[in-house]
Amino acid sequence: MNRDYWDRVAVDYESQVLSVFDQDAEGLVRAAITAVGNGSPAASAADLGCGVGKFVPILAEAFGTVEACDLSGLALERARSRCKALPNVRFCRLDLVSDPVPFEPVDFVLCVNVLLMSSLDQNLRAWRAVTNQVKEGGRLLLVVPSLESIHLERYREVEARLREGDSCLEALQQSLPAAATAPDLHQGVHTLDGLPTRHYLREELEAMLDDHGFCVESLRKLAYAPGPDGGMQHSWDWLVLAARR
Repeated sequence: MNRDYWDRVAVDYESQVLSVFDQDAEGLVRAAITAVGNGSPAASAADLGCGVGKFVPILAEAFGTVEACDLSGLALERARSRCKALPNVRFCRLDLVSDPVPFEPVDFVLCVNVLLMSSLDQNLRAWRAVTNQVKEGGRLLLVVPSLESIHLERYREVEARLREGDSCLEALQQSLPAAATAPDLHQGVHTLDGLPTRHYLREELEAMLDDHGFCVESLRKLAYAPGPDGGMQHSWDWLVLAARR
């Protein structure tokens, strides 16, 4: 993972990164955190990939202790500033791919759009780091990009080009993602905000979580707020709540 890149993003985080906190149209992530934590002073939580810390105050209210981690030192500085009045939060800089996690497994892990690495090796390492930080009987709340959403977007693009008069071959060629490789497409890697980004099928998530010792409690679309023109965005992420067996 590229620390320098994410430090550059952190300078203007709001314009560079889609904020699930701000764009979650139904407030599903906040509701899930509150429902699981329920203000338990004995329970512990971690936000693995906390960014500038928007979800951290909600975690701090729902759980007794919170570990907030991110790859970017600049993002963590902003998160610390945002949460300086919260005594039950500890911050640490952490690369989920290569760094040992500096705290024991917790009752609840939040991981929002972090398991996105295009490298299969790096992605599997990050998956192990995230899932290993959940205690037996604890829960993982995961947000990841939906591959079904990308496929629907591609379908709409092809149909639009056909209506404009393109041939079938032209429509398909023009809708292909730039610089796509066969291994990328095989792994569900598509460009998102200029970066090659791992996307997931619904059934794939269920299988992966089962392989890591989790039982899926809920898996639903995370719809986003209307776009600037007032229309609903077509894309969605997957929101998964899973319990460790």
